[in-house]
Amino acid sequence: MNLLVWSIIVSFYNMFSIKFIPKFILWIMNINKEHKKLVDEISVLKKEQSTISIVKEFAKHTKLQRRINKLKEELKIHIKENSSKNLKIKLICKVSLYAFSVILNLLFVYYNYHKTVLRELPTNWFLPLSWLVRWPSSQVGTMSFVFWYSITNCVAKVTTNNIF
Repeated sequence: MNLLVWSIIVSFYNMFSIKFIPKFILWIMNINKEHKKLVDEISVLKKEQSTISIVKEFAKHTKLQRRINKLKEELKIHIKENSSKNLKIKLICKVSLYAFSVILNLLFVYYNYHKTVLRELPTNWFLPLSWLVRWPSSQVGTMSFVFWYSITNCVAKVTTNNIF
């Protein structure tokens, strides 16, 4: 029973780490001083522009408006560059985490439990695919750890996709 519970915990841990680690890395990298500086400067200029009368000081108002528009364009360019960079980082993180997770899971199962039998099952439950349920073990009417671990990984992936 202990092995069943641990396999479920490890499966969900793998899926949650694949979901959260890229988001956490992006959150850390999104603390961008240049972006924040541009937003602050735009808000200061808008406050200054709101104090100026458009009728009395049209030239000054227009000059501030041009400067605000220029900063907004710079901000749009900056956001576009960051979004492509963030997409690359997220893709690299997910691929590397999936690869690490698969390799770690395969090594874990192969070296520790590749021939472990978890449960004795009636022989007619999985009749057409009974060889898959017992693989790599050769005992008829059993469920191997490899099969159980594969099922828990699939359930964890489906569940975490629906949650997040």
